[in-house]
Amino acid sequence: MKNHLLIPYLTGQRRNGLTRVNDVSTHPWQVLDIPDFTENTISDANEKLRRMGQIYALHANTVRQIIERGARPVTIAGDCFSTLGVLTGLQMAGKSPDRILWLDAHGDFHTWGTTQTKYLGGMPLAMLVGKRDRRKDSRDTVGAFLDVIGIQPFPEEKIILSDARDLDPGEKESLESSKITICTIGDVHKHLLPEENIYLHFDTDVIDDKAKLPALKYHVKQGPSHAEIKSLFTYLRQHKLAAISVSAWHEEEDLDNKTAIACLNLLKELE
Repeated sequence: MKNHLLIPYLTGQRRNGLTRVNDVSTHPWQVLDIPDFTENTISDANEKLRRMGQIYALHANTVRQIIERGARPVTIAGDCFSTLGVLTGLQMAGKSPDRILWLDAHGDFHTWGTTQTKYLGGMPLAMLVGKRDRRKDSRDTVGAFLDVIGIQPFPEEKIILSDARDLDPGEKESLESSKITICTIGDVHKHLLPEENIYLHFDTDVIDDKAKLPALKYHVKQGPSHAEIKSLFTYLRQHKLAAISVSAWHEEEDLDNKTAIACLNLLKELE
């Protein structure tokens, strides 16, 4: 079993282009997939959640096995929901991190009660801390999804969210009233202790550097540059990193693999 994992899905929808990572990486990556889940487009949100439950339950068990043999799991996936699989795997192995450092241009802190678009991709961090459905008809498909994975809510006060600058109404207020530490990349070091075990989640869209990473998804201006992320990752080498996950670029636009290679080179700074 490899400790580098590829999850070629975006909210349960197949993204085969992510497997090209194995064409350009110096590490072999194990592709986690479910053979029946081949659709590129799924319109029903509940079906997406059902499929993601199976995908990330498999992911969690694989992460657990990697940790139990003494290795550090590194995951690249099509969205930020991979954090749920990584954290669950850490919890299952008795290695829940002391701190989660979440780098993202977005808050990912929506619930059904705040979202206007009903976009699931805006909800992973809220789910990670235990927020479930709040719909008027009392359905709890989010709760069922989390139960399938087996995740235990992570304490808000142990999360650092860096450079989330594109926040929607409702989401912004929820974050500000939470116990999550919100900062810019230049202040991350102020909130980390040397003895802590850190789980690092890196959504590539945190970077504002279209020249080096032209195929970023959901690009948001006024964020850290490629060089600033590289500097942060070099700094993080002195800390104990329990796990690393990456929310990937737009693989369908990255035909020359330029963005993939740039991201893989950033990950090398953490080795």
